[in-house]
Amino acid sequence: MSEKMRALVLDTPGGPEVLQVRDIPKPRIERPQDVLIRVAAAGINPADWQNRKSGQRPDPDADAGSPTILGIDGVGVVEDIGDAVENLAIGDEVWYIDGGYPGNPGSYAEYKVIHGGYVSRKPKNLDFVQAAALPVVGLTAWEAVFDKGRVNPGDHVLVHGGAGGLGHIAIQYLSAIGARTATTVSSEAKAALALKLGADLAILYRTEDVGSALKSWSGKEGADVVFDFVGHDNFARSFGHVAPYGRLVNTVVSDWPSGGNGFAEWRNLDISFVNIGLPQIARDHQRRLRQVRVLDEISERADQGTLRAHIDRVVSFEGVGEAQRALEAGETLGRVVLKI
Repeated sequence: MSEKMRALVLDTPGGPEVLQVRDIPKPRIERPQDVLIRVAAAGINPADWQNRKSGQRPDPDADAGSPTILGIDGVGVVEDIGDAVENLAIGDEVWYIDGGYPGNPGSYAEYKVIHGGYVSRKPKNLDFVQAAALPVVGLTAWEAVFDKGRVNPGDHVLVHGGAGGLGHIAIQYLSAIGARTATTVSSEAKAALALKLGADLAILYRTEDVGSALKSWSGKEGADVVFDFVGHDNFARSFGHVAPYGRLVNTVVSDWPSGGNGFAEWRNLDISFVNIGLPQIARDHQRRLRQVRVLDEISERADQGTLRAHIDRVVSFEGVGEAQRALEAGETLGRVVLKI
């Protein structure tokens, strides 16, 4: 068995050009609760290009002596297990969310070692590429829609970025709930995808006034729940899209509106945020196990045919840099996947 593996690594933060395909030592099981996974595919997520650009090291206790391997989720086959692992066997097809920053290697590599308790069985009816498109967006959208948004049947909901990785998954969750969903998109092609997945209204925000279109559609001063999957300047604008006593859920680091929180206080808005990476960084074992249970539920929905990720493109190691650039620029429709 080879002691080396191919991986896409970076030594310093920067643009896509800092990514290098290199042979590095293959990881080994060092703790009895760990499993070794032969990675078949990995999602390409916004957090990956953000970590590439910033070089951030969110785990201060981690060893940063090795090159960084990005990729915060992956799917593959269990190749070896530690003595304390009871829920998995060699040959199992699994998926997970773990690593992708300095000190904890991610899944832009042929092999990955992870605590066995943080692994979930991948959907049986999806191949590895299809499955790799789901973990991060599936979990993030789940926490946004079900945990923070608390959406009820019949609620008027606005999803910003409905054809993006998070947005097009959230629309499917909302459709299953029975919510009435509007979404903002930048093109007719993105509108078509959002409507196909269950949105009732697609607002072309580059040519339409979002607030006016939303109020005309809902018959209210805004939506009962607004999901801001775009962030930045869009977060401040989203305050005006929420009806009184409504909820705004954000998943992207953004500036507060200028002038403070007066508008939100006047309307009695409930504003919340989603960061699925915190349990990992905080070493919060129970919350990580809860996320695994959500991945189990996502897998079941995928096997039932009620949840699918739209894949924009599939790339090799050599194509990740361009794929990250396109993702950052908002040029992708749905998801981007690395096939290993």
